[in-house]
Amino acid sequence: MSYEISGPPLISPWMMLSMSEARTDIDETKIVIPGQPVCDAPQQFMRGHGTYTRDGEIVSSLSGVVQQLNRLLMVKTIKQRYAGEVGDVVVARVVEVQSKRWKCDVTSRLHANLPLGSVLLPGGDFRRKDVEDEEKMSEFLKKGELICAEVQQVQHDGTLMLHTRNNKYGKLQQGIMIKVPPHLIKKSKKHFHTLPYGMAVIIGCNGNVWVTPSLPETTVEEDGSHITEFQKVPQDVRLAMIRVAACIRLLRDYSIAIFLNSLTTCYEMSQPYDIKELSEQDTSSRLAYLIAARLMQEFSSQN
Repeated sequence: MSYEISGPPLISPWMMLSMSEARTDIDETKIVIPGQPVCDAPQQFMRGHGTYTRDGEIVSSLSGVVQQLNRLLMVKTIKQRYAGEVGDVVVARVVEVQSKRWKCDVTSRLHANLPLGSVLLPGGDFRRKDVEDEEKMSEFLKKGELICAEVQQVQHDGTLMLHTRNNKYGKLQQGIMIKVPPHLIKKSKKHFHTLPYGMAVIIGCNGNVWVTPSLPETTVEEDGSHITEFQKVPQDVRLAMIRVAACIRLLRDYSIAIFLNSLTTCYEMSQPYDIKELSEQDTSSRLAYLIAARLMQEFSSQN
């Protein structure tokens, strides 16, 4: 039996963090570790979340970035579980069907709620939900199915309230889901992208990225109900979807921010390689370095 011993990668994933656009909002001088003082004049400030008092100094209890709100000092961790905000687009999985609501996993601390009244049911009209709709809840969305939704409200305990009152939201079918750390998702005004490779991508703010063929036109019956037709996906589109999924995993493994520009850049620069080569350490590290360098160059030219 033979063994292949390889050296360290061309570049460490943590070195990529400063080369990508993932952390353009962070001042490196304000990064602290547990036990480190967060200010020079503690008598002028009040301690907030992520800090404590020791020998008259305000000391950090977390590894993260110091944030100041008037006289209040807080420490916010860079890597943390998803904490949703109103307006976020999320890709979630239904975990439980309850009375008048669905429980959904959004990779947050608590499961999110999708009320029956916040769902666009077959018929397409915003109508009052009756007892018949409540009895058919398990037919609309079953346990284990994936949905795309928007955060409508954040309750005081951190529970997210979702809604799908739009044709672009709802049940997801025929696609590939890739999980990435939420801090790598760069928030933008648009999270639904139709790529020129014959497919679409939904970049969820909660770290779930959905790769799917270009959505076909929805068929509407005479009564106004919508029909989702399954179509055979051509082989070239399936291969493009697999390559896009491999690019997302590469960006995730090397801590490069995931947004439309980084995804298309990775896809175009990966063309000389086979899809299976993108998972090899030598190829992925070399490609990640080139991608981060190009993104950094584009970001510098814009500024």
